[in-house]
Amino acid sequence: MNMLEHAKKMVKTLIEEGQSDGVLGLIQLKSGVMPHLFQEAGEVNNLTLSPKWLIAKEAVSLLSRLPETYRLSVVCRGCDERALRELIKRNQVAKARLHIVGLACDADQAKACLCDTPVPSCVDIGTPVKGVDPFCDPDALPFISGEMQVRQNLWQKEFEKCIKCYGCRNACPMCHCSPCKLADELWVGKGQIPADTISFHLIRAFHLADTCVGCGACQDACPVGIPLMLLQLPMRKVLDKEYKYRAGMDIVQQSPLLSNLTKAPSAGLNLPAWTDSLGTGHEN
Repeated sequence: MNMLEHAKKMVKTLIEEGQSDGVLGLIQLKSGVMPHLFQEAGEVNNLTLSPKWLIAKEAVSLLSRLPETYRLSVVCRGCDERALRELIKRNQVAKARLHIVGLACDADQAKACLCDTPVPSCVDIGTPVKGVDPFCDPDALPFISGEMQVRQNLWQKEFEKCIKCYGCRNACPMCHCSPCKLADELWVGKGQIPADTISFHLIRAFHLADTCVGCGACQDACPVGIPLMLLQLPMRKVLDKEYKYRAGMDIVQQSPLLSNLTKAPSAGLNLPAWTDSLGTGHEN
């Protein structure tokens, strides 16, 4: 039995045996592929597993509109599972309402996303593969390591392409604050030409420093191709190194940025020097 047929059999079983009220996955239609809530076994024949589609935000939005007793299974990749864990910790969705059907990414997908953890905690579909170290990728390195001024110039050039469409914010599963800081004219002006894109992107990056799960939704949504995921990598690396914290890897462990930072390391976060002029202003 191939991977897709195995997935269809699993989803049918969840529905037919009443283990879930519905299963959120991808459906193949004549018009294309899109997220779909499977509630009848007959629909499952149109289930598909590709292309990669970040589905965590759809899961939370869907549950917000369904009865509180509704039990939802979600066919999702490792990054989506990590996003759902973070959203559970931040009281955006109830853990008891979710069941994860883990889909492992293949090696090509892991490489395309520069993902170091391309597998969910429990693999139900597919075969686990080794992750990719983004700090060894020659195309990513100029943006995330090396001489400071060179990196700053590279990012400034990328930010100049930004049309401030808010696609990155709208696609990100972790962007749920209301009101949104990126819509606050105190920090990010509206209707300006050129747009104040440097402050826009750095405020967004800091705000998501401890919640980014490396899903790449922001980058995938960007219509001008800014490598936004690379902007988060150095901060994610610092949190891992200094605090042994990786967003979405544990459903219980809280972010160190939610503490008063009085515990070791005593110097706090060792953020890159070029970020010193901006506050971290984290809100939850």
